[in-house]
Amino acid sequence: MKLRLPAPSLRAQLLLIAVGGFVVGHMLNWMLASGLRHLHGGYHLFMPVSVLTFLALLATVAWLAARVTRPLQRLTESADRFSGVEPLQPLEPEGPPDMRRAIEAFNGLSQRISDLLGEKDQMLGALGHDLRTPLASMKIRAAGMRPVEERTALFSTVDGMERMIDDILTLARTGRSAEPVTQVDVRALVLGIVGEFTAQGATVELEPGQDIIWPLRPDLLTRAVRNLVDNAVRYAGGARLSLAADGQCLVILVDDDGPGLPEDQLEHVLRPFSRLDQSRNRATGGAGLGLAIAMSIARLHGGNVELRNRAAGGLAAALRLARAPPGET
Repeated sequence: MKLRLPAPSLRAQLLLIAVGGFVVGHMLNWMLASGLRHLHGGYHLFMPVSVLTFLALLATVAWLAARVTRPLQRLTESADRFSGVEPLQPLEPEGPPDMRRAIEAFNGLSQRISDLLGEKDQMLGALGHDLRTPLASMKIRAAGMRPVEERTALFSTVDGMERMIDDILTLARTGRSAEPVTQVDVRALVLGIVGEFTAQGATVELEPGQDIIWPLRPDLLTRAVRNLVDNAVRYAGGARLSLAADGQCLVILVDDDGPGLPEDQLEHVLRPFSRLDQSRNRATGGAGLGLAIAMSIARLHGGNVELRNRAAGGLAAALRLARAPPGET
């Protein structure tokens, strides 16, 4: 019967590495001292043996260090790649027993998170369908209402509720978007958005510049930029857009000449349902989800949204996107 010894724990291996490093250091110090002392004393055979011993100890310490750090590095890289968009491939447990248990626990945790996110998407899809059905029924019933003013007011209310439901579902599903990443002409995409607003009579313009091709999800980015421009048009009457890229980061800047925001509210308004006007009235800005949706889309692309008050007056909203969105290769 073959006797199988238990593998040392992570703590034991780290202790062994520390002891090995201490021994190797003292061995090297002793070798140098002995070599210098007996350089002309006839002990020439002792030096090769000492050098071989030192190299063996050094190789042992290096092997132990790699055995501990390699699985830890793989675990760290896998945790950094996990975005929730797609399930992670389980890691193969390796290394000391403590590290194996940590990898197995991480595999189980990532799978449970993916399952919960999948259940959330199914629930939101069913919820959106169930909410839209009675709203559509209300529209049909309201079609024959009299007087016309009441019918128009009811239609407006139902339309606002439908847009709010759409915003909520968009915000909840952004992190699990099924839209693939493609190479997109960002200038052409932004020009399309500018054309939408100018056709409605808004003063929106894009500064001239070079074309920029960037890997992103075009439908989601369109939604994010449209929300930022709509915010500028709603509160400032117009917007100026500009594009910049440095190879690793794309910046879409939306400037306006409005009143700006209080400094202590610049981060607050990026949170869901956060508004300076608490009425949630669509005529004065909606439910407070536009900027939150833009932030969520930016984070999905490895970036963020930054707001700042311009020195000349007005607000500047910078939508930043990384070159490679998390989880994409």
